[in-house]
Amino acid sequence: MNPGEEIRRGLAGVWGILCFRRDALKGFADTPSGAARSFLAMAIGLPIYLFVLKANLAAITPRPSLSAFLPVMLLYYVIEWLIWPNLMVGVTRRIGRAKLYFRYIAAYNWFALAQMLIMVPYQLSMLSGKVPAAPELALVGLIATIAFGVYEWFIARHGLEIEPRPAIALVLLNLLVGLALLQFKAFQLHL
Repeated sequence: MNPGEEIRRGLAGVWGILCFRRDALKGFADTPSGAARSFLAMAIGLPIYLFVLKANLAAITPRPSLSAFLPVMLLYYVIEWLIWPNLMVGVTRRIGRAKLYFRYIAAYNWFALAQMLIMVPYQLSMLSGKVPAAPELALVGLIATIAFGVYEWFIARHGLEIEPRPAIALVLLNLLVGLALLQFKAFQLHL
């Protein structure tokens, strides 16, 4: 499949997820090559990530050099994209859903790109200095976290065909993994 068709298919699937259509998950290829092709979302997201990273570094005083942090931040980006799919290999085996792993990961990867795109305006507004007061800013972050968690629950619930409670557990585990990675990133930036 050509990259243009893969992108169209991935974005159509994400739109279906955003509309809470269960059949949207069946649009993602349930094969190893389909899951591998979904990492095209990672490549598409890289320029966006670098743009936001550059803006974040520009807001730090004293301003660090992008070239000094680039290797670590690129490593972080790759780890961020690969850790959950690798962790889910064992989880899906343990819960008896290994046959649905590839479809789940394809949907998860394309939705991760959508999350990134949705959050760019919010991240840039924080950096512009034109942000609301801290309580409102925290509220926006909390609402975004909950909304993305609901969609991740939907992807886990219907992509892996599991009951609601195990899907909630996967969302919470993913949140903990994300928080650990965020701490790693913050530590690297403050060295």
